[in-house]
Amino acid sequence: MPVSPVFWRSERQLAATAPQASLAALVARHGGRIFWTLALTHAVLSVVAPAIGFHTLPRDTIEGFLWGRSFQWGYFKHPPLQAWILGWSETVAPRAAWLAYLYAQICALVTLFAIWRLARTILGPAAGVIASMLTLVGIHYYGPPMATFTPDTLSAPLWALTGLFWWRAVVQRRPLFWFALALTVAVSVYAKYVVLLLVGVLGVLTLGTPEGRKELMRREPWLALVFGLLLAAPHIAWIIDAGGSSLAHAVSTDAKAGTFGMRLWFCFSFLMAQVVEHSGLIALVVLCIGIGRARPATELIIEERPVAERERAILLAMAFAPILIALLTNLIVGGEFRQGRGTALFAFSGIAAVLIAGPVLRIGRLRVAAVIALTMVVALPIINAGHHHLRLAWGAAVVPTLYPARALATELEARWKERTALPLRIVVGERWHAGNIAFYANSRPQILLDGDFRISPWISRERLAREGALLVWHPSDRAMLARLRDLVPDLEAEGYAFAPPAVRGGVPSRLAYAVIEPEPVDDED
Repeated sequence: MPVSPVFWRSERQLAATAPQASLAALVARHGGRIFWTLALTHAVLSVVAPAIGFHTLPRDTIEGFLWGRSFQWGYFKHPPLQAWILGWSETVAPRAAWLAYLYAQICALVTLFAIWRLARTILGPAAGVIASMLTLVGIHYYGPPMATFTPDTLSAPLWALTGLFWWRAVVQRRPLFWFALALTVAVSVYAKYVVLLLVGVLGVLTLGTPEGRKELMRREPWLALVFGLLLAAPHIAWIIDAGGSSLAHAVSTDAKAGTFGMRLWFCFSFLMAQVVEHSGLIALVVLCIGIGRARPATELIIEERPVAERERAILLAMAFAPILIALLTNLIVGGEFRQGRGTALFAFSGIAAVLIAGPVLRIGRLRVAAVIALTMVVALPIINAGHHHLRLAWGAAVVPTLYPARALATELEARWKERTALPLRIVVGERWHAGNIAFYANSRPQILLDGDFRISPWISRERLAREGALLVWHPSDRAMLARLRDLVPDLEAEGYAFAPPAVRGGVPSRLAYAVIEPEPVDDED
């Protein structure tokens, strides 16, 4: 009893209950619409929930805004694209910082669109919907972590688009897509270097497959290469001029291993973190497709488009080779990689899961899967915003997104004006406490991070002396005070700013400050 050219119901399903049958028919006939309805619902909630629930932006987003106040071809930690977008946003809509949440969800939707298009190309429309759904619902990276606009968030759509455009150019032999691929890779250089992992894998696949080598006989790949290099050249020049600080940060670690066993442990920990991030996908596959005798009663059967063995191997290499390279890099570097570096690496996990489970998917427990999908899509954005309040209720001393930054910034900016009668142009200190003051101050000052002119080259000693600065630090942060004393010897707090907790259950905040007074202005003509 056919339902669509690709979906159909098995004979066993004919004996299913009416709710099960109707749900299977709904998925079969409208799977694409259901997927995009869920994706858009998740995106809207992921904008609204933090915009309402957070009192301050996450720290990485604030850092991007502050960098964006000075146009550079790169910044000491990251390439410049995030800062450029946030800097432009603050210029055109200075009171709409919540737009950062919107930009994050645009990234999430573009990622899902590229995955959906590639999944449909490889697996067919029906199986492609299942793969896309597994990505949205089953991979945690494309849920709450994508609520914050960071370089990691930017890397996800660029990774997915890189894979899609390469498939179009090489596997489907559509030469104009070489230029789309070159543009995407060039933009990736300005976003986050992690996408170059996939570029390396795709380069090997291009050289290692007959169709890839045949495509290289065309002129389009080489013209596209020149086009991409020209686009990336300004940032490459900045990397050389800056001594590669952003490259060093790309392989920096939270901790260093003292033994080879510790290196292995760090790799294992990173791998297990990625497995946990895939726990939803794994659970859905086991629940709805099953293994061996654990298979559920079939409610819906999906036949994949026939996939050639070489295409299958290429897709699996795109899905698994980058994480293997990341683990090897982790082992060589000998450090503990931050879990979030895996954000972009798993764009093709859902496609790989369906490819491995196929070529015929016998799916059951649709009602349970529907409940899980709706819960993940609707509840997770709300939980992500709300659990910060619970952390305060459970005794956390400071929760970054519930920090009374506006009150502290207002008080400190007022004290600066009392002393100088001038707008505040420079704040000095670390990215969290001082960064919040700089971001939420009405005069939109720039920040001299850690008092280090190498980190903030847009501020010179001459400018600091001419315009003055507000130095800010937490009274308990002796290390930060020591770094600031490299800039201002014998620095001591001139006073303290106080603010009540942003929400009930928090603790009052206190910041120490000192003023570097600006040079007096000569009023003579």
